[in-house]
Amino acid sequence: MDACIVLPTINEADNLRILLPMLRNYLADYDWFIVVVDDGSTDGTQDVVMEFARVTNRAELIERGAKLGLGSAIKTGMRACLDKGANSIVVMDADLQHPPDVVPNLVKAVLVNGVDLAIASRYVKGGGIVGWSFKRLAISKGATYMARLLMPWTRSIKDPISGFFAVNAGKLRGVIDMLSDSSGYKLILELLTLFHVKYGNSLRVVEVPYIFRNRAYGVSKLGTHELINYALLVLKLSNYSVPKYLVSLLIGSIIGYFLFNLSSSLNPIAGNLISIELSLITVITIYQLLMGMKPQLQYYIKYHLIKYVAVAVKLLLYMASTPVVIALIISGVIQLLMTLGIITVNPTAVHVL
Repeated sequence: MDACIVLPTINEADNLRILLPMLRNYLADYDWFIVVVDDGSTDGTQDVVMEFARVTNRAELIERGAKLGLGSAIKTGMRACLDKGANSIVVMDADLQHPPDVVPNLVKAVLVNGVDLAIASRYVKGGGIVGWSFKRLAISKGATYMARLLMPWTRSIKDPISGFFAVNAGKLRGVIDMLSDSSGYKLILELLTLFHVKYGNSLRVVEVPYIFRNRAYGVSKLGTHELINYALLVLKLSNYSVPKYLVSLLIGSIIGYFLFNLSSSLNPIAGNLISIELSLITVITIYQLLMGMKPQLQYYIKYHLIKYVAVAVKLLLYMASTPVVIALIISGVIQLLMTLGIITVNPTAVHVL
């Protein structure tokens, strides 16, 4: 089988009446199959799928009867596709926000061009978004930058939180047992992390442009709960780099404060230098150990420069009569962002289970 399409659904009957025939037409040049994973729809979604399956003999309904989560629904569908011997597996929404005419391009990228992961992207040339409010766009952009900042292996990807993609079945088979059921909102981040751990730089990824539009029927599944889960997922996949850095910074700052007081009898400049040096050595050592990394000299050198940039910013803000708390926050954020830019975040499989 060339391609198997996974469609997680909750009350998508109206959309499926349009989507399923369109997928059949657009995939006419391929040997295809559709797996619909439904979580207890009450609008007749099951009947629409069963009728399409009866007519085409190219669809299957997996009815789970209750809302068991988007992540587990996608995982269930992908397992079904693997069991059917599909060579490529496409994951997409059933609400028509993911245009079916893009599916052949994703399948072609995997089957013909030999790509391991083809991501339908809103943020590459030719892609875009129609009908979003400023708030929705800001949330999407913020989520994108959060992932790219904390997960360095996604930085070359313009749309690492896309929920529309095709994956090489052979590559997927090697990691599917490590996918969690809770990633939900953006399972692709977890998939990218597992691929990074298992395949490293040999993984071939391409982005295919598409225009994202608001759903035609039904209610969006995106809510506060999903956004919170997304933020927690990014923190987990990044090996909790930010919390670990903040812990390291707190410990280093406390040590620096006590050293400064102990060296008060010395020349003030010398006391400051001693406290700053020992503080930053403490911060970078603890951070590397918490991240499961062997301390490396190059990070000490780079972090020295970052620390003194942050100190310079802090002094300039003090000179500009900026409130102490605000000055500390600004210099701390600058220091954090620069540190994340130089420290390699090394995820391991244990962090995504």
